[in-house]
Parts: sequence; C-alpha cells; structure tokens
Amino acid sequence: MDDLDFIERKPKKRFRIVSAFFNLLTLGVVLTTIAVGAYFAFIFLNPFSEFNPLPPVPAAQVAEASPTLVPAADTEEPTETAEPTETATATLPPTATSEPTATEVPSTPTVTPTRVPGSYYEIQEGSPAYLDSSVFHPDLACNFMGVAGQAFGLDDTPMPNILVNVSGELAGDQIEISALTGAATHYGSGSYYEVQLADEALEVDDLSIVLTNLDGEEISDSYTFDTSSSCDENLVLINFKAQP
Repeated sequence: MDDLDFIERKPKKRFRIVSAFFNLLTLGVVLTTIAVGAYFAFIFLNPFSEFNPLPPVPAAQVAEASPTLVPAADTEEPTETAEPTETATATLPPTATSEPTATEVPSTPTVTPTRVPGSYYEIQEGSPAYLDSSVFHPDLACNFMGVAGQAFGLDDTPMPNILVNVSGELAGDQIEISALTGAATHYGSGSYYEVQLADEALEVDDLSIVLTNLDGEEISDSYTFDTSSSCDENLVLINFKAQP
C-alpha cells in the first residue's frame, strides 16, 4: 500500500464556517420563537400591559361610548301651542249651564189622593156678586161690610158645618176671620154663612177666601176677591159648589 493512502486529510475550513453559520441561524430562530412565544404569553396574561399595542377597551368605556337609544315618543316635548293660553282661559268663563245637575236629587212628586166625589168645592159661577147689605141688615144701612153665601153639594143641597175662612190686609191690619155654613139663619132657609169684615164700606183688594172642614183640612182652592166702598155693594156674595 502506498504511503500516501494513510495520510490524514483535514476538512476544509469553509465547511466549518458554513456549519457554524447555520447553527447560529438555528439558535437565533429558536431564541426568537421562544421570545415571541413568551411575549404573546405575557400579553395574554396581561392584556392591559403597556407593552400591548392594541389593549382591549374596558366594558365601562364601551357602555359610555355607546349612544343610548331613546324612543322618539319620550324625546318629544310638548309644543307651546299645546298649552292653554291666558287669553283662552279669560274668554271662556264657566256658564251657569256648565254646572252639573246630576247631583241634584229630584224631589218626590206629591201624590194627590183620590178625592171622593162631592168632597171638594170650587167657587160657583156668578160669584162674587155685590149686593146692598141693608136687604139683610136694614138697621145697619151702610155701617156694614162683609161676605156671605152658601156651599152646595152635588145635588145642589146646601151643605152645613163647613168653615169659610177670609184673610188678608184690611185698613192696614192683617185679618183672619172664619164663619160656619148654616150659622147665618137671618139670611133665610138654607145653610148660609156670613163674615163681617168692617162696620163701614171700604175698598179693599186681594182678600182671600177658602173652605176647610172641621178638621182644618182645605177642601177648596183659595180665591181672591175685592170689596167696594159703595153702600150699594157693601155685601159680597160668594157661593161654592161641590165637584164630582
């Protein structure tokens, strides 16, 4: 064997340099990967760190920044024209007809009891009539003034025991005088009454006359009559007639 075959050959240096370069590059990549992984792990654990270029926005700030949606109906404000003006109030005063009447309790109508035929009287046709009292009082001549007459039933029978009440103002005084039918016997047969009002003939307006029974219950309407200052008309004749 040739001696030259056993000679040790050393590798060339350029191969070592290339190997070292790749080794350093690999180490750099590994270190970079480790550094990047560590950075992202740090950012993941501390997202609000100042090293995070895109820190998350806090929820409170998001809520504050988000516009609040208010319904349009709530944001509408009444216009000035919707408010009543003082002029409108002044020109529309309440009227008497605007007052409620529903609260008024209607009065209970008075029920008139059914009248027994012949129990109620009305003034007879032809009354009052004016006479000279000297026919019945010849001794008094003109020194008398009064009212006389009768009350007739349904069959024109004179009815006794009915009170005839005369009231009103006479010569400045209030009078109220009563007489009973059937008591004035000097007028003749029948049931006459007589109410003497004065001892002289006087002109008096609006005297009232009404009939009542012995219990004081009115059995006729109230009628008004006048007297005369004439001696030929100093007796007023007023008759009543029962109604069916």
